[in-house]
Amino acid sequence: MDIETQAQTIRASLQQYALPTLKLSPIAEHAKHVWSSKFGGKAYWPKGMDYPKSKAGEKLILLAQLNFAELPSIDGYPVSGLLQFFIEDDDLYGIDFDNPIEEVINSPSGYRVVYHSVIEMNTELLESDLPVPHKDSYLPLNREFRVEGRVESEIPSPTDFRFEKYACDPFDYEEDLGEYIYDNFSSEGSKFGGYACFTQEDPRTLGKDDRWVLLFQMDSESVGDDEIMWGDMGVGNFFIEEEALKQNDFSKVWYNWDCS
Repeated sequence: MDIETQAQTIRASLQQYALPTLKLSPIAEHAKHVWSSKFGGKAYWPKGMDYPKSKAGEKLILLAQLNFAELPSIDGYPVSGLLQFFIEDDDLYGIDFDNPIEEVINSPSGYRVVYHSVIEMNTELLESDLPVPHKDSYLPLNREFRVEGRVESEIPSPTDFRFEKYACDPFDYEEDLGEYIYDNFSSEGSKFGGYACFTQEDPRTLGKDDRWVLLFQMDSESVGDDEIMWGDMGVGNFFIEEEALKQNDFSKVWYNWDCS
């Protein structure tokens, strides 16, 4: 049996585990409103609400925000409100490698996820003096991109820990078949939900961290003359516990990024 036929047999067996995902396409234009879906730019933020800061008191920078009323919906994820992702403008993009992950999740410093169930559209009631990425920033992006979304279905990728759970360890395949699967069963790209992609390895541990699902992924890519770049062609991921997601509780989110 040739490689492609073997791979198609594996793909067919994984279809029962396919998940909906909202693929997000950044466009090198400013978003229509401050509360619109976008990567980068100035955050939507109501006056009188404490803005996210690091433990050192530095204001975090908007990485992305998703207005669900503007985007197609997928089962199990919010259908309204605004979800925002903030990170610190430092050479590690706000990630903390020095403390246990449980501690970081319970009390993050360099990142924050904020959910607004109701969106204030009176601009007089919104903050205007907020930080934005600049051209010398450490951040993966230094401009605003408006975002469009489309719903797709995807099977487990070989870098997501669930591939081993549903099929086998990708390294157990013969070399040519394994390479084909890595090249063709990819879960790359920016998206909401679905299966995660990594350039290194999934930080979640099979058995221990099964409850953590992909919330949001921002991938490196070129957008016209601009780019989104996590280190050396890396990817950023945000995970959430399934039960918390059902409750629209984004108070504890696991942030990770890696690169080649």
